[in-house]
Amino acid sequence: NHINSICSTWGKDHFKTFDGDVYQYPGLCEYNLASDCHESFLEFSVHMKKALVDGHPSISRVVVTIKDLVIILSKNLATVNGEKVVMPYYGSGVLLERNPTYTKVTAKLGLSVLWNGEDAVTLELSSKYANRTCGLCGDFNGIPLYNEFLLEGDTIEFGNLQKVHIPTEDCEDPLEEDIEDTAVNTCSGFLARCAQMLQADSWSSCTRVLSPEPYIQACAQDLCSCGDTLDDFCLCSTLAEYSRQCSHAGGTPPNWRTPDFCVKKCPYNMVYLESGSPCLNTCTNTDTKSLCDEHSVDGCFCPEGTVLDDISDRGCIPQDQCQCFHQRSYETGETLLLEHEECTCNQGMWSCKKLQRAGECAVEEGSHITTYDGRTFTFHGDCYYVLSRVGLWDCEGSKFTVLGQLVPCGIQESDTCLKTVVLILNNDKSNVSVIQARAQQCVNAVSLIW
Repeated sequence: NHINSICSTWGKDHFKTFDGDVYQYPGLCEYNLASDCHESFLEFSVHMKKALVDGHPSISRVVVTIKDLVIILSKNLATVNGEKVVMPYYGSGVLLERNPTYTKVTAKLGLSVLWNGEDAVTLELSSKYANRTCGLCGDFNGIPLYNEFLLEGDTIEFGNLQKVHIPTEDCEDPLEEDIEDTAVNTCSGFLARCAQMLQADSWSSCTRVLSPEPYIQACAQDLCSCGDTLDDFCLCSTLAEYSRQCSHAGGTPPNWRTPDFCVKKCPYNMVYLESGSPCLNTCTNTDTKSLCDEHSVDGCFCPEGTVLDDISDRGCIPQDQCQCFHQRSYETGETLLLEHEECTCNQGMWSCKKLQRAGECAVEEGSHITTYDGRTFTFHGDCYYVLSRVGLWDCEGSKFTVLGQLVPCGIQESDTCLKTVVLILNNDKSNVSVIQARAQQCVNAVSLIW
């Protein structure tokens, strides 16, 4: 249960503060959702821009500032310090990722922002920011109503104070009258319907850990404000929020959506669940879910027994149908030959065996010798020496012999040069190759590879 570190906004202008207050504020400007207000240097801020879409309030952009990093999220675009980025993106301790349901920003300093691209934003903060925040999310001091609103219930004045002034945008503050028509006392006729949905037996795991009363009130306000034009937004947004908050509180929300009620569509053959691991198993990472320590979320998931194909983009498939990838995709049974190993694809996993490497020895600068096993030593000679031989040491039946002639060639006695290299094949004295120094020059190096 970490619900006390969660702030959220959803639906018809509803907000839940870190301290548990649930209220309405119908502003359509850009607002400070939460920021670090108790330090001279601002560690973070989260702003959001509201707008009307098809007559309903929606969030058109989210601006997350983390120290000197400015992240702007819109429905189809993400920028970091003015530069367009492709997700997943990681830099400066910040991870941006997008799945079919949410865009998520996670920062190492202890912040997580989740946006569904429409009406809902969820902000989670580390407890180190307790009693340090300001904005529509409140002061995070653990005490409901304390210092949140200037006067009891005066959410309009409180909300107007959180407006972010942008010179290029003209935006008017809402008035108290803007929410009078959706006050609870004028919407009491909808309470019974909302209570019937949220207090049903199927929600028992949630009602045990989180009171549904604030969400029943919010649901009634939604239905009341929509009047006779009920649509999925009016019916579903608060149910979806209570489901999310239930997961944060440690409950397991039911899969309350049906094909005819608040349906959510997923890509490929994925299915929508109200509670699942945000860490999806994929063909390239088959054990992500078992290592995941994040809490459950709603969204699109692969059916049980399948993983997401992140190689050939085929949706959810049984793991034994996964391909392998190295510059291109490989089917099970296909082989990849690398410089020192041979790898075979097996159900998305590479199985590799080392190949025999060529042996190499060297004589450099006439005296520095490196053996096949990598050992180095220095030897000064004045004769023919066996550099390498394959076969019997009595020369009978040897496949080849390589001789090297070392001779003094400098001012000092220790200065030697490699003057001649002789290759004898199959111990045949008539099958001899000789490499000699040209004129006055010494052949100072020879490498043998077989």
